[in-house]
Amino acid sequence: MSLAEEIIAELKKHDVDFIHFVDISKLPENLNKNFPVAILFGIYLTPQYLKKIFDTPEFVKKMVQNDETNQDEFHLKEIKTDGLADFLADLIQKKGFKAYSQSEKNIDKTGYYNKRENRTPLPHKTIALMAGLGWIGKNNLLVTPEFGSAISMCTVLTNAPLKAEVHKPIDSKCGNCRICIDKCPVDALKGKAWDYSVPRDEIVDVYTCTTCTECLVFCPFTQKYMNKNGSVP
Repeated sequence: MSLAEEIIAELKKHDVDFIHFVDISKLPENLNKNFPVAILFGIYLTPQYLKKIFDTPEFVKKMVQNDETNQDEFHLKEIKTDGLADFLADLIQKKGFKAYSQSEKNIDKTGYYNKRENRTPLPHKTIALMAGLGWIGKNNLLVTPEFGSAISMCTVLTNAPLKAEVHKPIDSKCGNCRICIDKCPVDALKGKAWDYSVPRDEIVDVYTCTTCTECLVFCPFTQKYMNKNGSVP
């Protein structure tokens, strides 16, 4: 079994929905940390969970007030993907290669998370763009044609000899849509369409954003995923 096959098999044991080996060798060293390959993987949020948010005004606020965060599907899947990234980095290192987990815990521990700017050098969604999964929406989230923004994902950077590809990002399909902007309860979204020349701060005010998930759930592409699975009447 090749290393790539072993990685895929291990991640599939944990019900990971997608896995991509992405060529990041052309990125500046301050972004890729001199690693040529990123392993991107993720898990989709269930339509049933999305419907709960859709049907419950101020879902996240109420969840926090009721101290139910540790039961939240998104929270649990973020913990799961982060844990898998740490596990995968360890597995690759035991094979004699270098690997860096981009879990929240590890980027904080190693000093790569900029707390003042709420920023990491190489976000998972940037790698997802390079994998050809989607585009950055006006909600500043990765939007995919099939699942909208209903994704939890993480990445591992490595020098392991894995066959990797890079794709042109899918052109934005947001068009004139303003649903996420109008749904934002704190006016954190600025309505700017993304491209590589647009700074994050022209799309969203991260200091105002409350991570309420309204822009995720009400995105038409997330709604399409929910409708397809019978979750929204």
